[in-house]
Amino acid sequence: MASKLTKVVANFETSLATKLGNGAIAGALTSITDKNGVVLPNAKYCMIVDRGTGDEEHLLFDLTGNAMANIVSVSRQGVQTVGVQNLNGHRAGAKCYLTDFVNLKIIVDILNGDEPFDGTKPLKYDAPPALSNPRHIPDKAYIDSSLANKAELAANNVFTGQNSFTQSPTIPSAVSANQPVTLSQLMAAALVGISAGFENVDVVRNDDDSVRSIHDNVNGKTYVMQYDRNGFLHSIYDGISRSKITTVDGRLITKVTN
Repeated sequence: MASKLTKVVANFETSLATKLGNGAIAGALTSITDKNGVVLPNAKYCMIVDRGTGDEEHLLFDLTGNAMANIVSVSRQGVQTVGVQNLNGHRAGAKCYLTDFVNLKIIVDILNGDEPFDGTKPLKYDAPPALSNPRHIPDKAYIDSSLANKAELAANNVFTGQNSFTQSPTIPSAVSANQPVTLSQLMAAALVGISAGFENVDVVRNDDDSVRSIHDNVNGKTYVMQYDRNGFLHSIYDGISRSKITTVDGRLITKVTN
């Protein structure tokens, strides 16, 4: 917005030093000194040329010294067109009067929501505002204070208590032991060894579904299971040695290999 606003000087008038033909984008002014004897600073200005005549036109331009550049014609509805649009142009010596029309148009458009603020020059309060209405515009200090100790996107956040999610969070693949894993990652990791084990052994079962023998396809050994009268595992024989198993309530207590 600031780049569109013009310099404000009260009751300034001058005249054209050169003729501005139709389509002209550059020219010059005769005097750039205000009624207090102060020279106009280099800036953007808007002037009415040939006011009160049939050739009246609002011109927006950049002024450096008395040189006019980047001339834009501004219609009475605020439409801007590059170059002088009056068909007759403007003669040398034509009167020019400073106007705030462009500024007022931009300010009204901002208040109506049709024109944005200038992001390079943010608005600010002269002191910390006393915010009480939900529709008050907060400042950075208020927002920073409100967000203090809140979760951040790129920070290590600590949560206490029971936290619930309306949707399951997306968790990246874990690469270290202290990182969280999803259920699918956990199952995949667990089943890798189990599935490999299933491929490397053959299991034969008794009628009661207890394991009769296990054949190790890698080592080529077969392990035969024997049970006591209560159905608990009693020994394991691998064709060379026998391991006696002692259990209590189905739990392994000792294993002795002969």
